[in-house]
Amino acid sequence: MAKTPARTVPQAGRPVVVALCASAAKTASLAHLLQRLPAQPERALVLILQHREALDAAAFLHALEEAGHRLSPIEDGAPVVGGRTYLPDPDLIVSLDGGSFRVRPAEQKAGERGTIDSFLVSLASDEDAYSIAVVLAGTGADGTLGFKAVKDAGGLTLAEETEESRAGQLAASNIPGALADAVLPIDELAERLDASIRQIASGGAGPARQDSAETAIALVSIAAVLRNKTGHDFHGYKQGTFLRRVQRRMQVLQQGDIQAYVEYLRVQPKEAQELFNDLLIGVTSFFRDAREFDLLARLVIPKLFAGKSRNDQLRVWVIGCSTGEEAYSLGILLREHMATLDEVPQVQIFATDLDGRALAAARAARYADSIVHDISPERLARWFVREGNTYCIVKELREMCIFSQHSIIKDPPFSRLDLVSCRNLLIYLDAELQDRVIPVFHFALRPDGVLFLGNSENISRHTNLFAPLESRSRIFRRQETHSRILPDISFSVRSLPVESPHAPDTPVRPLEPSLAQRAERFVERYAPAYVITDEAYNVLHFSARTGRYLDPAGGAATLNLLQLSHPDLRPDLRSALRRAAEEGQTVTVANRRVGQNGHSLLVDLVVEPVRDGAGPARGYFVLFKDGGAAPEPIAPPASAQDHRTQIEQLEAELRATTERLQAVAEEAESTGEELKASNEEYQSLNEELQSANEELQTSKEELQSVNEELTTVNGELSLRVQELGRANSDLKNFLESTQIATIFLENDLRVMRYTPAATELFHLVESDAGRPIAHIKSRIAYDELQEDVRRVLRTLNSIEREIENPATGARFMVRVLPYRSVDNFIAGAVVTFVDITARTRAETALRESEERFRQFSDASSDVLWIRNAQTLRFEYAGPAFAALFGVPFRAVDGQSLRSWIRLILPEDRRSMIGALRRLRAGESAVHAFRVQRPSDGQVRWISSTDFPLVDAQGRVQRIGGIFSDATEAKLGAERQEVLVKALQHRSRNLLGVVTSLATRTIGQGAPVESFITRLRALSRAQALLSQSGSDTVEVGALVRAELAAHVDSMPARIAVSGPQVHLGSQQVQNFALALHELTTNAVKYGALKSEAGQLTVTWERIRQDGRDEHLALDWMESGVAVPPENGARRGYGRELIERALGYALGGETRFVLGSDGVRCRIELPLA
Repeated sequence: MAKTPARTVPQAGRPVVVALCASAAKTASLAHLLQRLPAQPERALVLILQHREALDAAAFLHALEEAGHRLSPIEDGAPVVGGRTYLPDPDLIVSLDGGSFRVRPAEQKAGERGTIDSFLVSLASDEDAYSIAVVLAGTGADGTLGFKAVKDAGGLTLAEETEESRAGQLAASNIPGALADAVLPIDELAERLDASIRQIASGGAGPARQDSAETAIALVSIAAVLRNKTGHDFHGYKQGTFLRRVQRRMQVLQQGDIQAYVEYLRVQPKEAQELFNDLLIGVTSFFRDAREFDLLARLVIPKLFAGKSRNDQLRVWVIGCSTGEEAYSLGILLREHMATLDEVPQVQIFATDLDGRALAAARAARYADSIVHDISPERLARWFVREGNTYCIVKELREMCIFSQHSIIKDPPFSRLDLVSCRNLLIYLDAELQDRVIPVFHFALRPDGVLFLGNSENISRHTNLFAPLESRSRIFRRQETHSRILPDISFSVRSLPVESPHAPDTPVRPLEPSLAQRAERFVERYAPAYVITDEAYNVLHFSARTGRYLDPAGGAATLNLLQLSHPDLRPDLRSALRRAAEEGQTVTVANRRVGQNGHSLLVDLVVEPVRDGAGPARGYFVLFKDGGAAPEPIAPPASAQDHRTQIEQLEAELRATTERLQAVAEEAESTGEELKASNEEYQSLNEELQSANEELQTSKEELQSVNEELTTVNGELSLRVQELGRANSDLKNFLESTQIATIFLENDLRVMRYTPAATELFHLVESDAGRPIAHIKSRIAYDELQEDVRRVLRTLNSIEREIENPATGARFMVRVLPYRSVDNFIAGAVVTFVDITARTRAETALRESEERFRQFSDASSDVLWIRNAQTLRFEYAGPAFAALFGVPFRAVDGQSLRSWIRLILPEDRRSMIGALRRLRAGESAVHAFRVQRPSDGQVRWISSTDFPLVDAQGRVQRIGGIFSDATEAKLGAERQEVLVKALQHRSRNLLGVVTSLATRTIGQGAPVESFITRLRALSRAQALLSQSGSDTVEVGALVRAELAAHVDSMPARIAVSGPQVHLGSQQVQNFALALHELTTNAVKYGALKSEAGQLTVTWERIRQDGRDEHLALDWMESGVAVPPENGARRGYGRELIERALGYALGGETRFVLGSDGVRCRIELPLA
């Protein structure tokens, strides 16, 4: 889903969202704040409580009601409504998106959810510069990341005053207060918060015009104030960036005029530091410029570790680390390479930045969930811990990094470094500062050290110091030079630029630092000579042309001004310095003579103390003003006027000499007093030493007593040693007696100890302790051992795998676990090998048996089943269950007996329950029952063969059986019974017909062939009955079968047609004999005798005069000349047709023998 853009201007009707964050265990300050902060329509208060489960809900709700607040529930997707106070439920992570709440369940345990940071990050993203975040005391580091996000978005951050903030210790902490715009007592915080809400709701103050001359002059003034108060020069800073940061501070302070802000900056010492912190740019991310980091990992880091042992150090300096992403990225690369080494050196990462607030975020080591776009899933899982919507760096990586505040321009650099990373810092420095900084890198690095710069930075002006590792890369290797390059770090305070009292009509171009420095050097050539000293009179800075006033004394070299100054000036200079220190004011000593090459010069001394506030002087500014040549000695007076002039000069010299002697005397007196005080101090020290000697005597006696106690303790320790020895013996015997092969490895994969069983798998001897496991040959195929151990050390998750000994076929279960000390320190890994050969074979046999059983069960149409003997619940049933019972097995699986018994017909249930009871008693049973299938409603017969399943003690634990579908067998038996009866009846009828045929045919003297043909006709009819599978035969089949028996093929002169009409088995025999007689007569005498004859056989269903349905068959012959004598013949066949059919079947026949053939109509009732 696309991210809803943050609002950039106040929107009408949309409230100001204020996040009030506190610990649920300390809600007193929050309740007090809410009493001072009434609910108003323009504001929505969201209370984010750390450790929400620890809240005393009843007391807190009572306090809120007294303060006039009623809690509103938070629902996913609900908009934020003004005038309401929200408190999330426990175990939820709440965020904002497009002015609406987003809620999801917390995945981590309490205390590891980053509740405050998760909400504040979303607040900053959603509300942008109109977000307000307040964190009260007691939340620890939770909220630091959120404060950074709110400040980066331009929002307001406020924190409650704590003991840590009152003691001035926030700079070195990682709590949210270190990043807050204001740290105030709770009452002042409430006033400031209420005013800020009203300001944002009303639209706030407009920004300063960027294109005005007034703004340009103001920025120059602000840079000058910053240089004077912080020592950092921002004249080279980009103007657009500079102005945006100034406007941000103006919004925080509710200042609408930039000139008013300049005056505020001058009179408020702390504001200079706040603006300085805002000016520090901290744009960074994990593995920024992935190609450069990949190059660093492949080509640089392995070489940094090359040749280093565990006693060596690898030192990395990350300059401008901001919130720590780059430092931790380098730490991840170093840690990943360390995991591949057997021996690793000590690694230290020094991460520095000017911005103390960014360092607080870096120390907190917590980042928003947006880092998932910069870090691979594997690294995210290994080096980060998910807490709410944030991620925290793991402890081992955090402990590698040391964060401190440092200025690359004015502070001494670190030294003896292997890698310096200064990425995207040089682009904010002008060319002159870059020329000063790059030699510092060269000075700090070891030979062949590496410099890592950003993609937009280069060292093109210092190719003699560094060479690129690859073309177009920003990784450089330090080159050796003929002479040592010392860093040029200035400790002097630059003079402020002179501002014109009248603003020009045209825009003023900002004064460049290089131009200002040239102007200072130009002024020094014409200005009086001066020196700057510290509080001990040691010279820190010489101006030009100071040589005539200095004349160092012989002896050891020194920078003390009193030792360097001209002997003629030392007394006056010492006196002036002492007076300036005592009075705290500028001291001027005029017209002091200095001998120079046989001549005398007049010099005026000016000493001004340098102070910070009302404290003692931090140093002195000493100015030597040249007064020209001293007047020549006065000649003898020629007149009274000359005499008076000479007297005045002598008196002036005498006064000066007297003053000097007085100063010397005072100084001598002061020195005497100091010596006297020192003598007294030494005497006091002697007394203290005497007292210390007495205390030492007492301590000696105490030590003797302690010695006796130590003797007692030593005895106890001896007992403990014995117990420890016994424990070691027990452990040794345990390791030797166990059959589990175990190897204990150190973090660098060296063998610590092993059990005797391990020697069967590895070529281990006692002297192998301390050797890398890679140097020891294995008897088993386990090439992944080292990789598995390193993964366990990296992820702290155990690994299991099965391996096989190719030589013996034995199989082992390998388990690799981290080796944890008693104080939960990961000191290595434990590798165990459990012989699972027998278990594996048993499992294989079991799987094969189960597979055979499964194949048998799947292939069978019967249902194999198993029930629990106590509960009678199904535990297993074959796949054919659904087809047999009409319901899926899952419908009865695990259910009570009642759910299955309902499928059985009620009349069969009692017998089924009786069978189950016999099974539980240990008897077998074979029975059948009927079920009605729900799927199609059919009633099916089920045959069940049941048997008990007993345990080793003979107790019936389960019962089993086989369900078979017996429906077809039941129906077949019933059909068979019917068929037997029908067959018996048919046989009796057939025997009767055969007997009648034999009697009428053979008894009348007819040939036996006629009897045989008639028997064959009966046989054909019986065959058709058998083929039909029922007791009926179709009329058309009888007709065609009889004709086919006498005619080879069915010629066109034979026409047979009629509907399907079935005759019963009792009708078929006589009807078949009638058809046989008609056919044989046609073959012998009628239409089938010659080719000219035509035969038409038709039949139909008729219903006349209300009678039952009859069959009417017409046999018509034509085209045959019938001799007249044939019409008088009446044989058995005609008698059968005309009489037997009517008698046996109740039919009617009409038989007409015409001149051209037979016409016969047979009508039979249909059953």
